[in-house]
Amino acid sequence: MAKTERELLEGLYALPSFPVVLVSVDKNIMAAAAFHFYSFKPPCVMVGIKPENLTFGLISKKHEFCINLPTKEQIGIVRTCGSVSGRKEDKFLKTGLTPQKGKEIDSFFIKECPVNIECRVVHEVQFEGSHRWFIGEIQSVHIDKDYTRDKALMYWLTDYRSVGEVLLKIKRK
Repeated sequence: MAKTERELLEGLYALPSFPVVLVSVDKNIMAAAAFHFYSFKPPCVMVGIKPENLTFGLISKKHEFCINLPTKEQIGIVRTCGSVSGRKEDKFLKTGLTPQKGKEIDSFFIKECPVNIECRVVHEVQFEGSHRWFIGEIQSVHIDKDYTRDKALMYWLTDYRSVGEVLLKIKRK
């Protein structure tokens, strides 16, 4: 296998797609692709937010957020939530989404998203890059009975994608 050394950002460009999530905190929604699993014990996820975003200030103040997984059929909603400022418009009203009060957090989750993961912030990564990372310990999870992961919407480098085929299935213990 022949490899060539490349520009640093090309290492990021080589990574596969990430799930698109709608981050809700208080009664605001933000589209984010900077999202990832963090820990099994305790169950935690992390989300990267630019400090200039309204959502950053809200998470910093409330120390909580909800991860809402949209489906590939909800791409229009994701695009609206990613292009409209919560400082100027109520994204729940603009998109017609239904805010539902969290069970374990004071913020709202999105009723129409098939998966909602309520989190309390347990750590903020203070690295001065383009995004600050909030690590959230999962407090409550709501999953639609018909949801499967192949319905998820993925995103990378301006491309929206759907989940590919399963190549090998390993049973969980």
